Amino acid sequence: MIPVPSQTSDDLPLDSDAPTPGRGVVEGFFYTSGRWTVKPGHEEAFARAFAESGVKDVDPPIRGLLQRPRLLRDLNQPQNYLSYAVWESREAIEEFRSRPDFPAMIARMKEHLDDMQISTLELVLGQELTDRGLDS
Repeated sequence: MIPVPSQTSDDLPLDSDAPTPGRGVVEGFFYTSGRWTVKPGHEEAFARAFAESGVKDVDPPIRGLLQRPRLLRDLNQPQNYLSYAVWESREAIEEFRSRPDFPAMIARMKEHLDDMQISTLELVLGQELTDRGLDS
């Protein structure tokens, strides 16, 4: 059985599935997300380009990256992919996107895509799962 920490005044009610009115966003983590629509027949090449995008072995290392990017494929629409990574701050994300090698990283993936959308996100709900160890 997983121990459940006691609720603090900053937690949402345990039975809540919606933000409490007047409460802000959960502080502490930021996320990047990509929605990728891959050209037919380019799935393997795109996954390879994503894996070789330089995030693993860049020099200098990526400051503020807390969790390396994950790439997910839609089981019902296999040309659609979703990626996400976890960051310590918005500044770290902007610093990464300002790197001189970032455009080339994106270009290597873009040649295999029909469409792409990149987002910067903040956590609104779900921190209580992390606090309880349920999402690890």
